[in-house]
Amino acid sequence: MYSANRGQHYCSRTNMAPAWQEVQHAKVEKRCELVLSGPPISKRIEEGPFDASIFALTHLNFLEVSHTCLSELPDGIARLVNLTRLVLSANQLSHIPAEVGALKKLKFLDVSNNRLESLPSELSGLTELQSLNLSFNKLLSLPDEFKEMSHLIVLNFACNEIEDFPAFLTEGKFDFLTEVVGNKNRMTSLPRAIEASLSSLKVLDVSANNIKEIPCEIGDCPKLKEIHLKDNPINDKRLRKLVDQCHYKQVLEYIKSHGPRDAEALQDKGGKKGKKKKGAAAANASDIQQVANKFEILQLQDKSPVVVATDEVHDVRPYVVCCILRQVQLHREGMLRKFLTLQNKLHDTLCVKRTEATIATHDVSKVLGNVTYSAKPPQQLKLTPLGRTKEMTAHELYQQLTEEADALRKEKKRSTYPGIYKYLYLLKDKPLYPYLADESGQVLSFPPITNSQGTRISEETRDVFVEVTGNSLQHTT
Repeated sequence: MYSANRGQHYCSRTNMAPAWQEVQHAKVEKRCELVLSGPPISKRIEEGPFDASIFALTHLNFLEVSHTCLSELPDGIARLVNLTRLVLSANQLSHIPAEVGALKKLKFLDVSNNRLESLPSELSGLTELQSLNLSFNKLLSLPDEFKEMSHLIVLNFACNEIEDFPAFLTEGKFDFLTEVVGNKNRMTSLPRAIEASLSSLKVLDVSANNIKEIPCEIGDCPKLKEIHLKDNPINDKRLRKLVDQCHYKQVLEYIKSHGPRDAEALQDKGGKKGKKKKGAAAANASDIQQVANKFEILQLQDKSPVVVATDEVHDVRPYVVCCILRQVQLHREGMLRKFLTLQNKLHDTLCVKRTEATIATHDVSKVLGNVTYSAKPPQQLKLTPLGRTKEMTAHELYQQLTEEADALRKEKKRSTYPGIYKYLYLLKDKPLYPYLADESGQVLSFPPITNSQGTRISEETRDVFVEVTGNSLQHTT
């Protein structure tokens, strides 16, 4: 029967291209995720048309088509109305269809490593977008209409041919944008209005451009911790030396106190005489501007992530309680160590050695959007465990920890497992493992074993997302 079916598909190829196997499986099994990547997919695209029936899978929330020869995306992607994550990286795309802008639920868009020279202004319709990766293309500029993407958290336009810092970043209001990566472009300057529009900016990478001066307003960004300026023809030799030494704090302090200001820039045009004596009008204008910059009207909104538990986790580890600790001061001496020590004490006491509940903590700035609490088979659950650099499946981690535990127990000649190893029995022979993930698909934790390296807290953390999961409502709350 199987061979006959294959024969029917093969014979019908001349009349109508058969649906791809992965697409059929996603349709029958009502999968929410579909990944089409690598040489086998590329070969199919080269030999026949792209399977547009993908766009009938309206239940999809994650679609990836990557590392193929795809040069044009067929019409119809706007039908995927539930899509929250779209990855089209490492293809041969020369343009992105305007209808992608109709995907109103999209949180994550990756079109890196293509041949894009421009982007449609219609993408500004992605008002819920949190992460946008445009790196490794041939873009000359970014549309001004992108100022509507007010929920952006991460913007990456590295390795393009952009000559001007994107104007929309200073024209819009981006209260959540923490990371802007624009290295290896052709930018010649940075805007002065960056402080007002990017109040949450923590990382700015504009290395390997053609920037000669850094305006002092950059140093006024209240949350900026990392600024990458290497490989720029900076005029100020002292600043250039600090940049080469990668002393971010000193660089920012130097920029704030020595960078060119607006009034000074205007006086430069008046010649050397103008530098010796400032006019009263110019001084007044400068003072007024500085005072004006200190006032900002904020609209207070509750942007805390929503945590949703799925049916899959109900029989595995049914309870989850979350909260956010704001304005913590982990940067103070010894505070991070005390915080983690307290967490361990709670595990040993109230959580009954993690048997009743497990506590995990995350840096809020590294959590993208809402959070899902669910469960997957061990072989399908992937994460980068805390303290490790390599992504692995939960099954691989469990096996590795078990082997490490046995070896350590034999070495120490003990009858019990030390540390984290003593919790492995809680997952023994379980068909599904619990996990928490954000809207980008990033796994935050794998209770009761470990957190993700990607969201770990540090001395730089200001807001902490706390999750407590367990089998007992009494201990979880």
